[in-house]
Amino acid sequence: MPKYNFAIKRGDIVIHSLENVPLPDPADAWSVIDRLTSQFAAPGLRVIVKDDEGSVVIMAGLIAPVSMMDAVQTTSAV
Repeated sequence: MPKYNFAIKRGDIVIHSLENVPLPDPADAWSVIDRLTSQFAAPGLRVIVKDDEGSVVIMAGLIAPVSMMDAVQTTSAV
């Protein structure tokens, strides 16, 4: 199973990281990002997800994933 590394950054400074998180599909990274946003969502922060080869899979500001997750939850509730 592929492993992914997550980093919460402000500029070049790593605020928090998770390494070698096994995920069957890169899209499953969004559930990890959802958990991270509940702890670290703030202006100026971004999340970077890299695969086990070091390629960037996802890079987003943490406010955007919070808004996206809220939209998904709102749509699901309808």
